[in-house]
Amino acid sequence: MQLGRCAAACVALTAALLPFGAHAKAALPVPFTSQAPAGNWASPWKDYCEEASMVMAVHFVWGVPLTPKVAGLEMDVIRRFEIAAFGRWRDTSIDDTAEVLRRLYGLSGVRTMLIASPEDIKRELAAGKIVVAPTAGRLLKNPFFTPPGPVYHMLVIRGYDEVKREFIVNDPGTRRGNGLRYAKDVLFAAIHDWNRGDVMRGEKRILTVARE
Repeated sequence: MQLGRCAAACVALTAALLPFGAHAKAALPVPFTSQAPAGNWASPWKDYCEEASMVMAVHFVWGVPLTPKVAGLEMDVIRRFEIAAFGRWRDTSIDDTAEVLRRLYGLSGVRTMLIASPEDIKRELAAGKIVVAPTAGRLLKNPFFTPPGPVYHMLVIRGYDEVKREFIVNDPGTRRGNGLRYAKDVLFAAIHDWNRGDVMRGEKRILTVARE
């Protein structure tokens, strides 16, 4: 019995000390919603990628399942808050997104940061944080987007597959977005903040969300 406990402790310690890359398909449990949970992709739903990403992040922190009805209601609440706080709701920057999570939802484990390489994202994931990423959507080359794809798009990164060198994401821009994968270099190249509409010159800035 004592030997068994020792073996279990050794396994746990080894897992803790292994680099994130050793866990080839590690992905954090983030509830999924598309930005059009009822299947209606007309306005405002076609522009709700930021709102949907925030809803997924909040439910990750809460550890609460997400239904299409709840997701739709929360996205509408976020839109009303954005109008009151910023005077607009479309195309929120990553700093605006962080402000909504802090002020509307009271989340304290939210931080924005500049990144220099995919390793920065992997490090945050390994620490148990999810990453909300603003992107130049057309650079993602997502086959499920309506061509040519969105100029600006936001999604949630929740894992990394070291073997295939792919990020595992919840992409609200498609109903097939739960656990969707993007090649590491493709996703990193696409990350750009809103930058007042000049997205291709936007900074490589992400938002990390930790469970509290």
